Amino acid sequence: MPDTLLLYNGHIVTMDRSNPHATSVAMRDGTVIAVGSDNDVRQAAGPNFESIDLQGRTATPGLNDAHAHPIGVGFGLTDLNLATPPNQRVTDIVSLVATATRDRSPDRWIVGRGYDQARLEDQRHPTRRDLDPVAPNHPVLLLRACHHIGVANSAALLRAGITAGTPDPDGGSIDRDDHGEPTGLLRESALEQLRSVMPEPSEDDYATAVERAGHTFLAHGVTSVAEAVVSSPRQVAAYQSLWQRGRLPVRTSLMLTYDEMLEPAATIGFRTGFGDDRLKLGPIKLFSDGSIGGRTARMRHPYESDADNVGLWMMEPDELKQKILRAHQLGFQLAIHAIGDAAIDLVLDGYETAQQASPRDDARHRIEHCSIVDDGILARIAALGVIPIPGTSFLYYFRDAYLQNLGEDRSRHAYGLVSFARHGITAAASTDAPVVSPRATIGLQTMITRRDETGHAVGLEEAVSLDDALRAYTANGAYATFDEHRKGMLAPGLLGDVTVFETNIHDLEPEHLGQVNVDFTITDGLVVYERH
Repeated sequence: MPDTLLLYNGHIVTMDRSNPHATSVAMRDGTVIAVGSDNDVRQAAGPNFESIDLQGRTATPGLNDAHAHPIGVGFGLTDLNLATPPNQRVTDIVSLVATATRDRSPDRWIVGRGYDQARLEDQRHPTRRDLDPVAPNHPVLLLRACHHIGVANSAALLRAGITAGTPDPDGGSIDRDDHGEPTGLLRESALEQLRSVMPEPSEDDYATAVERAGHTFLAHGVTSVAEAVVSSPRQVAAYQSLWQRGRLPVRTSLMLTYDEMLEPAATIGFRTGFGDDRLKLGPIKLFSDGSIGGRTARMRHPYESDADNVGLWMMEPDELKQKILRAHQLGFQLAIHAIGDAAIDLVLDGYETAQQASPRDDARHRIEHCSIVDDGILARIAALGVIPIPGTSFLYYFRDAYLQNLGEDRSRHAYGLVSFARHGITAAASTDAPVVSPRATIGLQTMITRRDETGHAVGLEEAVSLDDALRAYTANGAYATFDEHRKGMLAPGLLGDVTVFETNIHDLEPEHLGQVNVDFTITDGLVVYERH
């Protein structure tokens, strides 16, 4: 049986600065053994190999999604799809809920994901008044695309004990009508109050979701992913079970949530990096603010046409700084959700304070999303060696919401890879799926074109080359998890993870890149996905 896989006759983007382009790569025993010309690599492969003729197709290191939610992707494949398209109006969403009630007993929750009021013709959120007539008994939760806002019907609000007399929780709000009654729209921690009464899935349910999501990522050429919220021992057990059985489809770094998981992990002695190339502990996760689409991201200045609203803190600033210091002193990398410029300022304050109190070499703390920045923020990020994790597909799907809520000037540098590079900052690309599609090529296209799905642009000065976009999705993602010496490049001794596209993507018009298919996904030198 062949012990070596040889790819030849291709356009190979290696991400190895000393050998950036090649036509052939060979892998044996899970690692790359040679990269270069067809003749040289064939000689290095020896007599016993299996080969794939790339026929001029582009091959890259396996794509790395630096921030996603595989568990959410897996469950989302069976939840109601509320996205636009296909749904154009609130009534379309209500019809989906009505249909779902017909085959479920009243004790089963109905969950939907992905609506965006800015994309609906109604230009509004659904409310419980929309949902109650079709689901008077079933508890219903509909999540906005950002997953920071949700709409509950009366049955769900009743289970959570949310009434007209329920005060807004810290770090969240309950939308109310003119009579003070909840409309069903819950923001941030108010949404978590409702989620807390939903039954937690079993370990097997989690494992099924992770495995289903993993195969979805592989079909899009993604071989590594960071699971951005791990808040339950059952979730860790599900990942561990898949790893033990050899059924974990993609390499995964787990972000443990601070409140639920830090102290148990620290007590055992775990730190960021514990594990292996297939499954490892990543950063400790915290949230500083919300989302732009929900107008809960914390801004220095108010939202457009909303002079009293600068967004929300997910916790008091001093509390966030204390938690940063605690995790930093325990030796963990930190990954903090911060979208608004005020939130990013706060996170950087916390990182500076922690580093001054307990200096650490190469902590590589992260800012997840890191959306609204200026030169002052960028200079601080560079000085601290912080890694931004931009959601590079967000502008493709949500440009209208950004412009409606922030205006063009504040939106133009969002997820701007040119600005990051100008300051010498390593930024790693992500989808944040299921907030948006796990299709990485949409992110690549958006980085290159800075245009949304209708072709409208924002911040064209932030557009980058295809190779720079690929670097954000490969080598930079590996760097964000301290794995740059194991993956993210195609070079001898590194892991044999490869993504093979259906064509030479350098020959495509950039606006067509998002629809390019992946023909092969290779992990450890083995073909784990092949498009038929």
